[in-house]
Amino acid sequence: VYRVSAVGGRKNQNLFVGTVVVKRDHKKTSSCFEKLSYCLSKTMEDVEVKHDESKPAEGTAPAPEKELSDGGSNSDDDLKKGLVGKPKDDMTFDEAVSHHEQFNMREIVVPLPGGGQMRFNPFSSLFAIAILWGLSIWCMVDPDNSSETIIAWKARVTELFTWFYVGTNPCFMAFMIWVAFRFGHVRLGPKDSRPEFDDLTYFAMLFSAGIGVGLFFYGVSEPLWHQGSNWFTNAGYHNQDEVDMNAINYTVFHWGITGWSQYLVVALCAGLAGFRFNLPFTLRSCFYPLLGEYTWGWIGDVIDGFTIVTTVAGVCTSLGLGAFQLKAGLEFVGAVEEDLTPEKTQTVHVVSIWVITCVATMSVVSGLNVGIKYLSQLGFGLGMLLLLIVFVLEKTNYMLNLIVQEVGYYFQTSILLLNFWTDTFGQLKDGQGRAVDDKSSAVWWMDAWTVFYIGWWVAWAAFVGLFIARISKGRTIGSIVFYSYLAPLGYTIIWFCIFGGTGIRQARQAMELEEIGETYFNSTEYYLADGSTYCYDVPQENVVVDGNVVFENTLLGVTPVCKFNSAEADFAWFNVLNSFSYPLDFSSGFGPFLSWLSLFTLAIYFVTSSDSGSLIVDNLASNGFEETHWIQRIFWAFTEGSVATALLVAGGSQALRALQSASILSGLPFTAMLAMMCISIYRMCIRAEKNDEEDKETSLQEDYKQYKIFTVPIYGGVFNIFEYIISLGSPHPVRKEFMACPSAKDIVDFLVATVVPFVPLYNLYSRFSPKDSDRTGNMFGAAFYGAMHFLWIALFASMAKSPGLRGFAWCVWLFNGCILSVLRMNFRARFNIDGNMFADYMYSVFLWPQVIVQMAAEMDANMEKEEVDV
Repeated sequence: VYRVSAVGGRKNQNLFVGTVVVKRDHKKTSSCFEKLSYCLSKTMEDVEVKHDESKPAEGTAPAPEKELSDGGSNSDDDLKKGLVGKPKDDMTFDEAVSHHEQFNMREIVVPLPGGGQMRFNPFSSLFAIAILWGLSIWCMVDPDNSSETIIAWKARVTELFTWFYVGTNPCFMAFMIWVAFRFGHVRLGPKDSRPEFDDLTYFAMLFSAGIGVGLFFYGVSEPLWHQGSNWFTNAGYHNQDEVDMNAINYTVFHWGITGWSQYLVVALCAGLAGFRFNLPFTLRSCFYPLLGEYTWGWIGDVIDGFTIVTTVAGVCTSLGLGAFQLKAGLEFVGAVEEDLTPEKTQTVHVVSIWVITCVATMSVVSGLNVGIKYLSQLGFGLGMLLLLIVFVLEKTNYMLNLIVQEVGYYFQTSILLLNFWTDTFGQLKDGQGRAVDDKSSAVWWMDAWTVFYIGWWVAWAAFVGLFIARISKGRTIGSIVFYSYLAPLGYTIIWFCIFGGTGIRQARQAMELEEIGETYFNSTEYYLADGSTYCYDVPQENVVVDGNVVFENTLLGVTPVCKFNSAEADFAWFNVLNSFSYPLDFSSGFGPFLSWLSLFTLAIYFVTSSDSGSLIVDNLASNGFEETHWIQRIFWAFTEGSVATALLVAGGSQALRALQSASILSGLPFTAMLAMMCISIYRMCIRAEKNDEEDKETSLQEDYKQYKIFTVPIYGGVFNIFEYIISLGSPHPVRKEFMACPSAKDIVDFLVATVVPFVPLYNLYSRFSPKDSDRTGNMFGAAFYGAMHFLWIALFASMAKSPGLRGFAWCVWLFNGCILSVLRMNFRARFNIDGNMFADYMYSVFLWPQVIVQMAAEMDANMEKEEVDV
């Protein structure tokens, strides 16, 4: 028992007086006090820590005896008691810094003139910048080849993993709905916290960051695209009405609940970790219930760095491709000339990017409660104005019918049928058993649409999910799920039924005029609009032929109407808006005004996507510190604009689409991360509910200690070498204690388990079942595993000459995992270690060397414990 006193700080005040019980060997006592001294020095200036075995000073009541934290986060130390359970919003800047630094993450602090400071994680930031610029430079230097290569990779991933992309999506949706019903009362913040934004502002910000831009891109064009090439259209037995209804429904399916499930997983996980349990507001915190203190080391750095790459890549491609959309709109309204030279076209694109970037920079510097909030409200309001105008000017009763009909279609087909639809037979290529009636969907269709969307939603899940979590502080889980599912779904149905429905109705009318021209006037181009190849002037009077009315116009002022031209899909949106030629002047009317209004609204939505992305990337790069300097936000906003500009100038649209495809490819590993986040959500909800019931705040650190895990975690052991490499051999003193640098013996054991696993496996069997009667079984089990191990290696190696051996190779490899997983399950049962059968099997298949080393270390640790007990 030691008396610990710390005197220092700006006012030389007594910071801590009490007693500490150090339950360690006496030789390690000094390291504990070194740790305490380090923690104090991080928060105060000129701190001196003294310790002795004397009694507390006279007149000072001894503090209750507490055990000094044995490594890891110090958030449970008495030193930090003043901040435990205290909401971040109630902390002063100094308290926020103190709270942030207790997690001991890798960080560089750069003092700035005027007393400010920049904080950033060097590895996460450099890791992200290196990958991002490396990929960008490749796309710029060789745009054609890079685009072709990455798009081929994406097509290959679609071919092999459609089942994974599509199958996980309804699972996430079902889990979110269950969480909303089971833990709907749990708040993202303290029990008595309340929402930061009112409901309308909240939905506007939610909508603007999540899907706002895309609704303008695809509001008209996607339903028109879906009139062809998919399994429903090509079947050959559906009439035009059924095809068009399916086109609307498929579009709503892609933009409805499908896109929000991934967002919600990240939002709830990050919100609970950051605002309920006061962990840093960054993606790595989502994994604390699974990784424990390893979250703050190299694994967390990689997670945040990977997230920065996907977020910046997504925002950059949106900026670049948005410049094309804006240029198309400006050309449509006559603001820029048609047939511009490549140099002038490039200038228009670059200017568009930097106008958006500069406005987004001012918005993100002003903060969440000013720029981002008001721009989101403005964009949402203008979008509603456009929606209302088109709803009134078009055939209103037709759109109301379509909205009601789509609700039924959505719940009948989208929730179950389309949510699990992988287009199994349509993806078969020629020579693989493709349908001979030539009525299957196009082979590329799933890759171009459904899998593209799911991959895009997953790639954006970190960015949008973290932003949703940030604006959801104080809300209940139930309200978040409601506003992220039902509200956007309802708005999406209305949006696409009005704009997409208008596009389809006008395309049908254009085909009708084409047929009338051919039938009665011997020319399909009889009503063709001047200067167009696919838009038709609608007669403003009835068309009478031989005394018979062959065309009756009940929508005066809506002209011209256009068929869909896939080569000019960017103009589909503006074609619809330009058709409203009210009230008298059919050559202009409302069309130009609506086109200009939509351009301005589209620019606002691009700004809200960019500023939201910059805010989240800044949080990730600074280890979740929310009081970052405005210079950091400017840096990331300008980085996004610079990458988009460089790609556009050097490689054009091909380079941008290559980067977009690369970011979508990242959705494959991120989907697995989302599955792990679901486990974290469940554990945090259970802990939060218990805290509410018991009216106390048990931290996640304390909760994690209740789980019994292996002495060497699956991500520890030899993998700790990455912590020392990234730290240049000098890891943080706290992490150094529980992330020991692997010794030469550790590395040799891992390599032996990799190459000849039957050797350490026999040793494990013998120690696990030491009876003489078990010796034969132990030898047979180890030998059989070794034989299967070398067999699957040989089979995979022989596949180059004999591809037919592939099936046997996979079977042997997966069967070998069964053998090792059974042993691991028995280990967990004997030593009462938490886990599950699925994790045992996956680890045994993919990380068998670590599993063997892990079990050997557990056996050693428990033998030492038994000797001590004796």
